[in-house]
Amino acid sequence: MYGALVRLVVKPGKRSEFLEFARWNARVVRDSEPDTLRHDVWEVEAEPDVVYVYEVYKDEAGFERHIKNEPVQKFGEIMNDLIEGWTMVIPFGHSAVSNLDE
Repeated sequence: MYGALVRLVVKPGKRSEFLEFARWNARVVRDSEPDTLRHDVWEVEAEPDVVYVYEVYKDEAGFERHIKNEPVQKFGEIMNDLIEGWTMVIPFGHSAVSNLDE
């Protein structure tokens, strides 16, 4: 598997707009990306302007297909309006062990 964890700081007043986009993105991923195993957005109560995006793909090819999909292209267009900054908490890489391993 191939994945990452990203920390995004959402601009003040843009949280609802970001989460609306994230919900649409999750639907597109669910309906059209069979190699995307997880695409989760997490909130942490202690960090009200922060969301964490956890992405897991079957392999790097699945990730490459994901970044060509409409939501990723749209996020590139709107990111500067919604996000103050971001940090790769866990950079993209391959899993060492997973409950999904056979």
